[in-house]
Amino acid sequence: MQKPASTNKIVILSAFGMLLDGYQLTVIAFAVLLIPDYIHLSDYSLDYGLLIASVIIGAIIGTILVGYLSDLVGRRRVYLSTLLFFILFDMISVFSVNFYMLFISRVLLGVVLGAEYPVANSYIAEVTPSDKRGFYLAFATVFFSVGSISSAIVAVFMFPLGNIGWRLMLGVAVIPAIIVEFMRFSLPESKLWEEKKEKTGFLEMFSKKYSKNIILAALIWFLYDIVAYGLSLTLPTILKLGHFVTNVDNALLTTFFLVIGIISGVFVMIKVDKFGRKGIQITGFLMMAILFLILPHYYFLVGIIVIVSFLELFNSFDGATVGIIPAEVTITRFRGTSYGFSSMMGKIGAVIGVIAMSLLIHGKNYFNAYIFLAVIMIIAILLTLLLPETKNIRLE
Repeated sequence: MQKPASTNKIVILSAFGMLLDGYQLTVIAFAVLLIPDYIHLSDYSLDYGLLIASVIIGAIIGTILVGYLSDLVGRRRVYLSTLLFFILFDMISVFSVNFYMLFISRVLLGVVLGAEYPVANSYIAEVTPSDKRGFYLAFATVFFSVGSISSAIVAVFMFPLGNIGWRLMLGVAVIPAIIVEFMRFSLPESKLWEEKKEKTGFLEMFSKKYSKNIILAALIWFLYDIVAYGLSLTLPTILKLGHFVTNVDNALLTTFFLVIGIISGVFVMIKVDKFGRKGIQITGFLMMAILFLILPHYYFLVGIIVIVSFLELFNSFDGATVGIIPAEVTITRFRGTSYGFSSMMGKIGAVIGVIAMSLLIHGKNYFNAYIFLAVIMIIAILLTLLLPETKNIRLE
């Protein structure tokens, strides 16, 4: 008979998938500073952007497909398989010998990492009390930031190793993945999932009764990820192209920005159940829009550091809420599917953001790039106003 697991243990082991996701999504932004010296890129700007976006492209498939699978067979069964494939595909990427092998292995890695979003957040939402649900879901987002900052710290030590360095950047995540995989065997199934009486209907989430809020949450996540990933995953390249800093200083500066994001994320984690989701989200979007309009006018090292620091602070407001709301505006029998749909839309936005920003910054169109991001934030504010407040609601 399986022993019961504490809520904290369930949340931590669920959130750990977010840590691995944060690590792999961010580490490629540093690894790609070395990769072109050792692996040929035929179309430099496009291949560069595709490598940065590779995990996100895979996650587009994984979020919706495996989210639906978790509604059919349960959260726990899916949990126990995703990390096994993560280990396999990560090791293939480490030993890649050309662009295609590296890109395809990273896309497949993204499929299993994308699965962690709907499964982890559905599971957390279903096992935590309603008055603390926002805290625990935001906690998972903080784990994502911890993964991102870990990648920057690892990169600092790996840059001097050249060809071996970028491979180790990608591969060290295998060690914690193995440990967490063994620990997840002790997790129980979600009681809400076990008690659901009706089968999952894939298209039911788009019925008149449920579709409005699910689609709104997904569109907002789509817009947010265009901005969040478009900025964060191309920032190391921006700093390099501007000859502002060395590779090592680049990683250290990114670490500084991520620390600000973690501190801000912890604040949101503590306050989100008190202040609600919408107010925090609108504040974050509004401040980011203003900061993007200011950034092109202060395009020197100190100006970039100051403005991006504030961008990272307010980015954590929205990074938490766009991941909380989709878990709360749906129901158990298709929570994994609908959350996967929202996450999939976010990942599509992330790919658009990364490739668009990569092309803009390589073309020196910095002003247009940040105006583009500011307009997107304003649209996201208008859509947020149409959402209900989900603070303290019961899931069923």
